[in-house]
Amino acid sequence: MRLNAVVRLLTVLHLSLAPVCILGQVYVTVETQEGTLRGLMTETYTNIAMYKFEGIPYAEPPIGDLRFQPPVPKAAWSGVRDALQVGSKCPQYRNNEMSGDEDCLYLNVYGPGDALQNATLKPVMVRIHGGCFTGGYGHGTIPNYFVDNDVVIVSINNRLGLLGFLSTGDEVVPGNMGLKDQTEALRWVQRNIAAFGGDPDRVTIFGQSAGGASIHYHILSPMSKGLYKNAIAMSGSALNPWAFSRNATDRAIRFAQHLGYTGKTSNDLLKFLKDVDAYTLVLDEKTALSEEDSKSLFQCVWVPSSEPEHDGAFLTEQPWKLVSEGRYNLVPFMAGDTDLERVAHTQPGGQLSTEAAIKNLNDNFDKIVGNDLRLQTKEEQQEGAESIKKWYYNGCDITLKDNYTTALFDSHLCFVEGVDAILRSMSRYSSHPVYYYVFSFVGPLSAYPGGPGAAHADDIHYMFASATSLDPDTDGGIIRAQMIDTWSNFAKYDNPTPQKTSILTETWKEYDESAPYYLEITRPLHLGTNLSEPYMTYWNKLLPS
Repeated sequence: MRLNAVVRLLTVLHLSLAPVCILGQVYVTVETQEGTLRGLMTETYTNIAMYKFEGIPYAEPPIGDLRFQPPVPKAAWSGVRDALQVGSKCPQYRNNEMSGDEDCLYLNVYGPGDALQNATLKPVMVRIHGGCFTGGYGHGTIPNYFVDNDVVIVSINNRLGLLGFLSTGDEVVPGNMGLKDQTEALRWVQRNIAAFGGDPDRVTIFGQSAGGASIHYHILSPMSKGLYKNAIAMSGSALNPWAFSRNATDRAIRFAQHLGYTGKTSNDLLKFLKDVDAYTLVLDEKTALSEEDSKSLFQCVWVPSSEPEHDGAFLTEQPWKLVSEGRYNLVPFMAGDTDLERVAHTQPGGQLSTEAAIKNLNDNFDKIVGNDLRLQTKEEQQEGAESIKKWYYNGCDITLKDNYTTALFDSHLCFVEGVDAILRSMSRYSSHPVYYYVFSFVGPLSAYPGGPGAAHADDIHYMFASATSLDPDTDGGIIRAQMIDTWSNFAKYDNPTPQKTSILTETWKEYDESAPYYLEITRPLHLGTNLSEPYMTYWNKLLPS
C-alpha cells in the first residue's frame, strides 16, 4: 500500500476510531480488506495504551474438502466482526491432553494505542510459535514489552502435525500446508497491517524452535519472497535433523495403516485420512516412524518436506542444497541458540540420564546418530557417527560422568550446527547485515536454575515473562529488557544495538566468517568471536552446508 493511500486510510480511520466505552470496556474498530473488526483498547504492564485485536481469521477453516489443501484466503464479511478473544489453537496432543479445533487459522494483532491515529507507520514483528510442528499456538502471551518499544506485533496459528504436513509425494497432497498457512498469514499482513498502524514494508518475522526453523524455511522459499524485510531464527533451522523429513510419504502410509488403511494410491490415502476424526490424527504419531527413525535422539514426526515441482510449491529442493548454493532470500538476518539446548536429556528423568540409556547410546551410537546426519549413504552416515563419537569422547566409552559432554554433543547435533551453518552461508552470500548470538543466562525462570547451561526455550521464557514473574531491576528483568530492545531495534533499524544505552551495554557487531562476532546474552552482555569453536569447524567439514 503506497504512502498516500495509507495516509488517506488512516485519516478515515482517525474519524471512525474514536474509542467507544461499553460497560467499562473501551473498543476500537479498523477497516481491513475483508471487513470491519472491533478490538479492545487496554494498557501494557507499564500503563502505555495498547490495542488488541485477537482471533482474526486470515483463511477459511481448513475443514471438509479444504482439509490437507492449501489455505484459502478468508472471504469478506458484512457488518462488524468482534476480534475480542483468541481463536482456537490447531488440533494437538500435549501433556496427555487433546485440544484445539480444525477451524484454527487465526492471528492476533497488538500495537501502541497511538498507532491507529498516527500517519507514521510503525515496524511490524510477526511471531511464529514453536512446538515441534505438532503443538503450540500463537496466542500464548500478550507482547506488552514489545508494544512498549513502539512496534506492532502479530502472532499466528498454522496447521500442525499430519493436518499441516501430510505429503503423498505427488500433487495430490504435495505437503507443507502448515508453512503455506504461515505464508497466507504474511500475505494478510501485507494487505491489512497499515490499517493497524503497521508498516508493510518493515515486517520482521521471528520464531523459536520449530518457529525458528519456520523462519528459515521462509528464507528458503520463493513463495515467501517480498513478504518480510528482516528475519530472526531462534534455536531452529531447516538443517536441524528434526526439522526436515526425507521420507514424509512413507510416514503417512505407515500411520494410516496403523489406523486400518489398505489402499494403494495417493487418492486412496487422501480419501481415507479425510474421513478420520481430527483428534485421532494427532494421537499415536510415533507409529509413523520406521524402526530406523525411532532410534533418533529427537524426532518431530510431522515436519516440512520437499515437494514435487508444481504451481504453488513452497519448497521443492532439499534445504542444505539451497543453503550451500546461496539460492534463497537474502535479508538482514539474526540467529542463535541457547548454550546447552539439550541439557534436559541428561538431567534426572531425561532421555539420557540413566546407566541403561547411556550404555545404549555408547553401544549403538552409529545407528542412533548416523540417521540424523545429512550424508548421502548409510556408509557415510555410519562413518560420520563414528567420527563424532571419537571427536567428542576422545575414543572412550560414554558414561554418566560425561553428562556435560553428552548434552553438548546432543545440542550441537540437534540445534547448534544447523544454525551455525546457515549463518556462515548467509554471511558468505548476502550483503545484508548478519548477527549471531548465544543465550547463556541461567536464572530464576530457567528450566534448570543453577544448572550447567541455558536449556532449550529458556530465552523465550525470559523474553515473554510477565511483569509479576520478573522484577525489572533483577538480572532476569534486565535480560528480558535487553532481548526486547535488541530484537525491536533489529526490526526498526536492521541493527540490534544502534547505540549503547544503560540497558544495551555492548555493541553487537555483525557476523562474518573473517570476523565471526557473536553476542553472548548473559549478565553482563559479552561480545566474543568464534562461537562454539573448534566444534563448529569440525561440523562444517563433516556435513554439507
